[in-house]
Amino acid sequence: MRYHFRFACLLALSGLLFVTGLTTAADWPQWRGPDRNGLGPKSPALANSLAGLSPLWLADRIPSGDQGGRGGLILHAGKVYGLVSAASKSSATDDVFCLDAASGKTIWKSRIQDSSGAEAGSPTPCIVKGKLYVVGSGSKVYCLNADSGSPIWEAKLSRSGRDPIASSIAVVGKVLVLLADVLTGLDAETGKVLWTQDEITGHESSPAPWNSKGRDYVICNSARQTHCVDATDGRILWSVPGGGKSTPVVAQEYGGDFLVILSDNRRTGLSAYRLTDKDPQKLWTLQESDRGSSPVVFDGHVYAIAGEGNGHAAHLLSIDQDTGKVAWKEVVDFAEVSSPVVADGKVFVVCGTFLSLLQATPEQYSVLSQNDYRITLCTSPTIVEGRLYVRQGNAVACYDLRSAP
Repeated sequence: MRYHFRFACLLALSGLLFVTGLTTAADWPQWRGPDRNGLGPKSPALANSLAGLSPLWLADRIPSGDQGGRGGLILHAGKVYGLVSAASKSSATDDVFCLDAASGKTIWKSRIQDSSGAEAGSPTPCIVKGKLYVVGSGSKVYCLNADSGSPIWEAKLSRSGRDPIASSIAVVGKVLVLLADVLTGLDAETGKVLWTQDEITGHESSPAPWNSKGRDYVICNSARQTHCVDATDGRILWSVPGGGKSTPVVAQEYGGDFLVILSDNRRTGLSAYRLTDKDPQKLWTLQESDRGSSPVVFDGHVYAIAGEGNGHAAHLLSIDQDTGKVAWKEVVDFAEVSSPVVADGKVFVVCGTFLSLLQATPEQYSVLSQNDYRITLCTSPTIVEGRLYVRQGNAVACYDLRSAP
């Protein structure tokens, strides 16, 4: 029998968190949730069918997709935060918004404009100790007061290109890390650039923190490799085949730490490693790939979307984390880039504009519900305390998923 522990549950013993300063269990304070791995915080019982649900609220005039970006929503202390990026021929304008999580009413909006970007970006903000960190579409990183939206600092990145940034900030100890043409570490308090790692390039993959024996590391993809670097100085400690645009997943399990990578190249494919302080131990590789979706690990199994570069030929898979044995593999209609999440033992998958609800079990492929929530393509859901938050074409919507008492 396996025993799988959410890293946040080890806080009392280890005193560690991927992102420090997370003060409440019912938060989704960064890309892919509290532990940056697609596992939601402790959840009430959720309904087995989502059919017929109406939104609790709609916050309109918040565009997404090609007109506003595809960044995720985060939730902290009863507030929902996100980024709207609007591009013109010569510049991009970014609006950071803060909504009341109970009503959807706007608390504040803050505009940040950077003429060095001409396309809309899709990063997800990150909140730590009352500070909201966000990267704009161009070449700047911003730190705002999470309560008011007022600026604290801004920092200019030394970028070689003009492609919009989709990499989402991670705060590792006292270092803010993102992939902005090269992997970059900044002082989270001041915005001062501490280091750059020129061998790790790109602008779409998001870094994944890893802590081992009290030391902070960052695991991040480049085009064809996945690297582990020292968070304090950016030194590369090891590299393995993988890479791509997705976010590497660090799974904390009793007896060890595991790394799962979903590449956009079938040759390097979907791989799992046992993490060590030196060289990681490869467990298995499958020839599955996706342009940007990140997998999730739950109860000893990996759940992944493999779109193969064409979402119309996508598969959903359940794989044994230790052996790589495929428990099931099923064709789904258009699913890629969006990353699945798990809450209350259920897997939530965005397929086109639909939300599919699956039982998180390797025993059989069990679709509990599939409904059109008009979700913006290639965006990922946020689930906190039984409530679902999603981006739609011109709105943010909230649904109550809790089962009837």
